[in-house]
Amino acid sequence: MVTRIVKIGGASITDKSEFEHVKLSNIDFIVNLFKNNYKNLILIHGAGSFGHHQAKQYKLNQGYIDTDDYEKCRLGVCDTRRSLGRLQQYLLDAFVRAQIPVVCISPFNFLISNQFELTNEDYKYLYQHLEIVLSNGYVPLLHGDVLLDKKIHWRILSGDDLLFKLAEYFQPRQCIFLTSVPGILQSNGNIIEKFYIDESQIDNYEQQSSIIDVTGSMHNKVMIASNIVNKIDTCQVFILQGVSENAKKLLSSSISDDQNFVLHGSTRILKKH
Repeated sequence: MVTRIVKIGGASITDKSEFEHVKLSNIDFIVNLFKNNYKNLILIHGAGSFGHHQAKQYKLNQGYIDTDDYEKCRLGVCDTRRSLGRLQQYLLDAFVRAQIPVVCISPFNFLISNQFELTNEDYKYLYQHLEIVLSNGYVPLLHGDVLLDKKIHWRILSGDDLLFKLAEYFQPRQCIFLTSVPGILQSNGNIIEKFYIDESQIDNYEQQSSIIDVTGSMHNKVMIASNIVNKIDTCQVFILQGVSENAKKLLSSSISDDQNFVLHGSTRILKKH
């Protein structure tokens, strides 16, 4: 049923160095990528400068630590989710203007973890809801979120980790990470167009550690992308710039069955055979 799952990276639609700073022109560009190609699609968006600052301030990715002010942190959960909702509203406005039938779905409403752990059983109701939404012709738009946790009160679920779980269940033909950079970069700035996951390349690309990101940024994307390729032989996985001609080419075309297909100037994650 699902052909593509696309993660719209927070850095591609916001300025992560500034608090709650949205790039409206980037949102319009990325939304238009789907105007004629949104059937059997799941979308996930990152937080960027919306939510990350609050999550870092209240250390939400660690759960509740008993030395912290509980009431203050609980309000931090609310403020983080308020911020995420604000960014999602910008996206939803743009999708509706483009006449794309997008509906917002929050993981918070479906998932409760236990000491950070989430089982396949925990995801069951989210999967069922998504199946109904998709069967009615809507495009679900999810996001990284703060979840309630039975033992540690709250935790962060990254959009990248969510993408992996949805890919594992729906078995799409493509998973695409739209980012603020052309792909995985080597230390000299060159793009790795074919990133083979059985080669020890993971530390050979640059990370901007000065940017606030509580979910791991590019390193986590590479790990998630590698896990998808390992688990789903038929799924093509790309990391590329969201506002780019390459994104237009990839998302406006039908999916190539060529297992060696590479989009020059972007990264495809591959398994060596």
